[in-house]
Amino acid sequence: MRRKKRKLSIFKILALMLFLASLFMSYIIYKVNLLPNKYLYLVLGGIAFINIFFDIFLMRNKARKGVRGFFAFLTIVVLGVMAFFAHYILNTLGFLAKIGPTNYKTETYSVIVLKDSKYNKIKDIKDLDVAYYSNSKGAKEANKKVLKSVDVNFKDYDDANEMASKLLNNEEKVIMLEDSVLSMVNEDDPEFNNKTKVIYKFVIKIKSKTKAKDVNVTEKPFNIYITGIDTYGEITSVSRSDVNIVATVNPKTKQVLLTSIPRDYYVQLHGTTGIKDKLTHAGIYGVDMSIATIEDLLDIEINYYVKVNFTSLIDIVNALGGITVYSDYTFTSIDGVHFTEGNNNMNGEQALAFARERKAFQAGDIQRGKDQQAVIAALIKKVCSKSIITKYDSLLNSLKSKFQTNMSSNKITSLLKMQLNDMATWNVSTYNLDGVNSNNYTYSGGNAKLFVFEPKLGSIKQANDLINKVMNGEKLKPSYTYDGPATTATNNYSTNDTTTKEEKKEETNTTKEEIKQKKDIKDYMYPACKNQEDGMCLIETDDVDVEEPICTGDPEKDEDRTETCSVDLTCPKDYKMNNGKCTKANYEKKPVCETNYHYEKTGMVCCPNNYSYDASIKACVAD
Repeated sequence: MRRKKRKLSIFKILALMLFLASLFMSYIIYKVNLLPNKYLYLVLGGIAFINIFFDIFLMRNKARKGVRGFFAFLTIVVLGVMAFFAHYILNTLGFLAKIGPTNYKTETYSVIVLKDSKYNKIKDIKDLDVAYYSNSKGAKEANKKVLKSVDVNFKDYDDANEMASKLLNNEEKVIMLEDSVLSMVNEDDPEFNNKTKVIYKFVIKIKSKTKAKDVNVTEKPFNIYITGIDTYGEITSVSRSDVNIVATVNPKTKQVLLTSIPRDYYVQLHGTTGIKDKLTHAGIYGVDMSIATIEDLLDIEINYYVKVNFTSLIDIVNALGGITVYSDYTFTSIDGVHFTEGNNNMNGEQALAFARERKAFQAGDIQRGKDQQAVIAALIKKVCSKSIITKYDSLLNSLKSKFQTNMSSNKITSLLKMQLNDMATWNVSTYNLDGVNSNNYTYSGGNAKLFVFEPKLGSIKQANDLINKVMNGEKLKPSYTYDGPATTATNNYSTNDTTTKEEKKEETNTTKEEIKQKKDIKDYMYPACKNQEDGMCLIETDDVDVEEPICTGDPEKDEDRTETCSVDLTCPKDYKMNNGKCTKANYEKKPVCETNYHYEKTGMVCCPNNYSYDASIKACVAD
C-alpha cells in the first residue's frame, strides 16, 4: 500500500512541476516581447493545453498504469524542452536588458618620454613640466588623475604634432596624450613609438550621452549611423572613426540604403569654423561630433547610432561560424591575408583584414567602403539563414558589451517583432560618396599637411537625393541579393552624371605628361608586410604561452613594471591576452618583397624594379 502511495506522489510532483514550468515559460515569453500576437496567443494557448491535458492523466487515480507512466515520461520530455527554450529566452532577456544608451565614454592616456630617458615610472617625473594636448575632452580630468600620483606642472598645447616634435627634439621632457590623438601622431611620424616609451598609462570615464531622435521604427523611416573605431577592447573608448556608414531604413517598403563616407573626407567639423578636418578625426571628440558633422554634410537627421570596434567584428563573425563575402578584386591585405575575386569564406580576423584594407586598391577608401558594405551584407545573410538557430547562443554572448547604441531595447524588439510577423525580404542598396585626393591642413592635425579626400559636391547631392527617396517610400535598385552582389564591382548610383561643371573643368586640366604616366602604370603591385625587422617580413604563426607577470592596472602595484604594461593593462608589452593567458607570437621571417620587386616606403608597397610609387594615383609607375 505504501509503495502505491509513493508512485501517486511522483505523478503529482510531475504535474506540479509542469504547472509551475508552464507559468514560468508563459511569463518569460510575454516578458521578452518578441513574438507577434498571432504567435504569442498560439504559444500560450499551446502551453495551457499541454498543461491541462497532461494533468488530467497524471492526476487521475483510475487511469491505467501504462497510460500514466507514458504521460509521466512525456512530461519529463516536455520539461526538458521547456528548460532548453527557457535558457535561450533568459539569455535574450539578459542581452536586451543591457542594450541602450550609455552615459559615459572612456579615454586612455599615456605619459610619454624619450626612449633613452632616465624616467621609467610616474614617480620619476616629480616637479617636472608635463605637456598635454588641451583639445582632448578629458584633458582636465586626466591632469587631476596624474596629480593624484605625483606633483607636476602642466603646459597646454593645441597642436599635438608640435608637442610630439618638441619631445623628440628634447625641448619637452614629458608629454601626455590621449590614445586616439597618439594614433594621429604615429600616423604623421611612424617612428614616434620607436623613439619613445610610455611610463604611465591610465583610463578615465567622461560623462556623455548621445540622445536618440526617436521615431516609431515600425512605421516611420529612420537613419542609423554605423561607426567602426580603430581599436580593440573597450567599446566605450574614444577613437578615430574608420567606418562611417549611414543606414537609411524604411520599414514600410523594406528598403535599406547604406551610404558609405570615406574616412579621409575633408569636412567641416560641427561647431567649428575655418580649417576643415578628416571625418575620421571627428571620432576623437566623440560619436556625437561624428553624427552632427555628417548631419551637416548630408543635410539629414540621424536618429540612432551603432558603434563597433575591431574586437566586435572578430567576435561576431567567429560566433556565426564565419561568413561568405564577395570581393571585387584579387588582392593581399597589408596584414598578409590573401583574397580572391568572388566569394571568400572568412573568419573574424580575415573579415577585419578585408574590411580595413585600402592601400591595395587604386580607388583606396572608396573600395574599402564597398568592401565594408559587402561584409555587412554577408552578416545580414548569415543572420537570416537557418544556421542561426545553432549559433544563436554564441552570437548573443559575442554581442554582449561588444557594441554601443542609443537605440532602446524596446525599439530593437519592435523591429524584431515586425520581422517575425511578416518575414519580409529586405532590399539592400548601397552608395559611396566620391572625392578627389589632396593634401591639406586639418583642424586636428596642427601645422602638418595631411592626406585628405576632397568631396565632390555632386556626389554629396546624389547621396542626399537617394536618402530622401528612401525616406519618401521609393524603392532603389538592389546592390546585394542573398546569392551575392546584384552588380559586380560597380556603384549602383554613379556620381558621373552629377559632377559639377567646376569639377569637370578641374578633371580635364590633367596634363599630357600625367596621362602618359597613368598609361605606364604597372597593374600588379602588392602591399608590403606590416611587421618588419632587418629587411625581413615577420609572419605571425602560432602563439606560445610564456611565464610573465600580468599587470594589475594599479599604478602603485605596477610602478616597477609600468613600462612593460600594454594598452589594456593586462599583459606585458609585446604580449596579448589569449584565452586567459599572456602569449607571444612566433614569427617566421620572409623577405619584405619578392624577387624583382623593391620596397616603396611612401606607399608601404612592393613595386616592380624600374617602377616607383606615385602617391597621387596610388600606383606603381614606370621610371
